[in-house]
Amino acid sequence: MNLSVAALIATYRRPRELQRLLHSLTQVTGLTAVIVVDNEGSEEVRALIERTYAGAHYTNPGTNAGCGGGLKIAEEHALRLEGVELTHLLILDDDAVLPPDTLTALAEAMEREHADLAYPLVTGGNGRVGWLPGLKHRTRELRDSFDGTPEEFRTRFGLEPRDFIWAQGICLLVTRPAMGRCGLHRDDFWVRGEDLEFSLRYTAQGRGILVPSVAVQHLPPVENTAPLREAEYLKHCALVQNIAYIGFRLPHGHRIVWTIAGALRRFVRAWGWRPRTLVDGLRAFIRGAILARPAGHATS
Repeated sequence: MNLSVAALIATYRRPRELQRLLHSLTQVTGLTAVIVVDNEGSEEVRALIERTYAGAHYTNPGTNAGCGGGLKIAEEHALRLEGVELTHLLILDDDAVLPPDTLTALAEAMEREHADLAYPLVTGGNGRVGWLPGLKHRTRELRDSFDGTPEEFRTRFGLEPRDFIWAQGICLLVTRPAMGRCGLHRDDFWVRGEDLEFSLRYTAQGRGILVPSVAVQHLPPVENTAPLREAEYLKHCALVQNIAYIGFRLPHGHRIVWTIAGALRRFVRAWGWRPRTLVDGLRAFIRGAILARPAGHATS
């Protein structure tokens, strides 16, 4: 099949990870354009992009537009490209690493299965599968996680695609017609949950598939300083808020309303049974479910 794919990346203060991703993209078949939205607006990042991926489109939004806002800017840019007939758009985390056949294998599976979204297996630095999507048909053996390598996953569960209702934005391939029907990312999801809302909206109108024959890496930074831990804590609060908002307030999100109790439980387990944790978890739930506010900016 004739592929014409625009890769879309929103980044913020991750030059090392971004460079690694861009280097992997130079080997990927089927890419027509790479669009990077730099939420920091760094000249260092601009120069890095020019050195690493010739012809990539650099965009500085002038402010930190967040994850959802940055991806929306990238999508708008992609859809305005002159002389380009895109077949797909590829949503990427800036800390992903792709093998050369990622697009061809995902797109072929999408065409064969008549799917609108495709998501690969994702491995961490240890080579083991993580970040599974929300599978439509869950079994006792395959629910929220799998502890094994991609090869072990394929041996146990086969190579056939599996339907999902939501997926992470680590590496998500979307058909151009589906984006025309279902719309762009929402820019009021400043951090965490923009991929959940986006994929739920698409699977409410079409089909999303996990493609086990493809595996990409997800290699987030491993620094563990106090400021980074605090930032991660606030991001986790935002995730709880967004899950509550999506599940209770969006028609296409009602399918995940049952997961909110688990999200709160994981939040408390991750950060401990402290007064701050309990108060912030409850506050996040109220903001999302009762006040109908997504975590659309740093102080929401």
